[in-house]
Amino acid sequence: MSEEMYESSQLAQLVESQWKKWLLLTKPKPPQKPQALFPTITISRERGSGGGLIGHLVAERLGFVMLDSEIVDHVAKSAAVDRMIVAHMDEQSQRSVEHWTSKVLHNQKFTALSYMGHLAKAIVAAGEKGRAVIVGRGAHLLLPSERCLRVRTIAPLEVRVARLCSTGLERAAAESIIKDTDAQRSQFIRDNFQESDANPMLYDLVINTAGITLETAADLIVRAAEAKFPQILEARLASV
Repeated sequence: MSEEMYESSQLAQLVESQWKKWLLLTKPKPPQKPQALFPTITISRERGSGGGLIGHLVAERLGFVMLDSEIVDHVAKSAAVDRMIVAHMDEQSQRSVEHWTSKVLHNQKFTALSYMGHLAKAIVAAGEKGRAVIVGRGAHLLLPSERCLRVRTIAPLEVRVARLCSTGLERAAAESIIKDTDAQRSQFIRDNFQESDANPMLYDLVINTAGITLETAADLIVRAAEAKFPQILEARLASV
C-alpha cells in the first residue's frame, strides 16, 4: 500500500473510529464477579484465501473489533494513535504491554526497529485487552498463545487465482498479485520473526477454504474460539 494512502483522511478516520470502538468495547465495567479475560483472534492468510473477509464475519458474530493489516500498519506509523491506546489502559495493562513489547524486541532480530516497535506495541495492546480480530502483520507471533486463537487460511493456487479473476482481473494480473503478495508476507515473517508463515505448528487452526464457503470457515473459527476460551460461549449464551 502506498504511503499516500496511509496519510489519507479517510483511512485516518477509519483508524480512529475502529480504535475508539475497541476502547469503548474493552472499557472496564463496575466490579462484579471475576471474569476471564477475552482473547484476540489472529488470522494469517494466503492472498485470495478469504482471510480478511472471514475475519470480518468472525468479528461480527463475536461482537469483536476488526483490525485488518491496513489499520494495524497505520497505527504502527502513528505514535499519536499508539499513545491513545496505552493512555486508555489501566496501570497493570500498561505494564503488561511494556513487558511483552520489551521481551519481543529483545528476543527477536527485528528489521526497521522503530516501525516494529510501534507495531508490536499496537498489537500487544490489543491482545492485552482482547475482543479483537487482527489480520496479518505477525500478530500470531507477537501475542502469547494462551491469550489468542491463531488461525491460518489457505487455498490452492487455482482457487485463489479464480477468486481474484472474479473481481475483474486478468489471469496474468491475478497470478502476479498473488505471487508478489505471498512473497512479501512470507519475507516479512522471515525477516522479523525468523519463522515460516506456512509452518502449521504456529497456528491453532488451519483452514483450506477451497471446498467450503467463507461463512462456514467463520463458523469453524467461532467454534474453535468458544472451545479454547469458554468465556466467549458463556457471554454469547448470556446475551441471547
